[in-house]
Amino acid sequence: MANYVVKEMPEGMNSSNGKMFPKMQVYTEFDYDKVVELVNTYSPAFSKGVVKGVLDTLATVMKNVLPMGHTLKIDNIGVFSLALEFTDNETEAADAGTEKTRYHHVKAKNVNFRVNQKLVDEINKENTFERSADLKASPSPFSREQRLQRALAFIDKHGSIRLQEYANLNTLSRTQASRELAQLVSDPTSGIKASGRGPLKCWVR
Repeated sequence: MANYVVKEMPEGMNSSNGKMFPKMQVYTEFDYDKVVELVNTYSPAFSKGVVKGVLDTLATVMKNVLPMGHTLKIDNIGVFSLALEFTDNETEAADAGTEKTRYHHVKAKNVNFRVNQKLVDEINKENTFERSADLKASPSPFSREQRLQRALAFIDKHGSIRLQEYANLNTLSRTQASRELAQLVSDPTSGIKASGRGPLKCWVR
């Protein structure tokens, strides 16, 4: 049986179901070695070495074919495709009223994944979802120090972190995240301080 917890919708997002939504209760993140072990367990005919070889080769194939304009469809799983983004700011033409259309560099932003609906249907067919017995805010799987380091890494990459981003990053409720960030800001050794930029308060290093 699978468990879920009820979360708050981030500010600024609309939902036909209101401000609450169900989120999977995640207990463990399986790493590379665990995935290899699981595949081997479900299909013992494939040794762990063979499984590793296939996974590593799949990563290489994705790296090489996605930038060539191909999508990668794996039956019963889904379709992978490359998402791009501009790396330069727009440059306005000299004449007023001319559209801002000039960009110089593009890079890969992410790899999109569109799941095969059959996989979703099979999951629903074989599983029922129950609300976690602990109706209180679910505990974060990360220690306080790990949460701080994850936040600092996020800030180093993005420049700042918002309350909801901190909550999502560390699987905390907004209330828990707000309380913890306030404590971190008051601690001069944490490396995090508050900033009033934008519609929501940001927390910058």
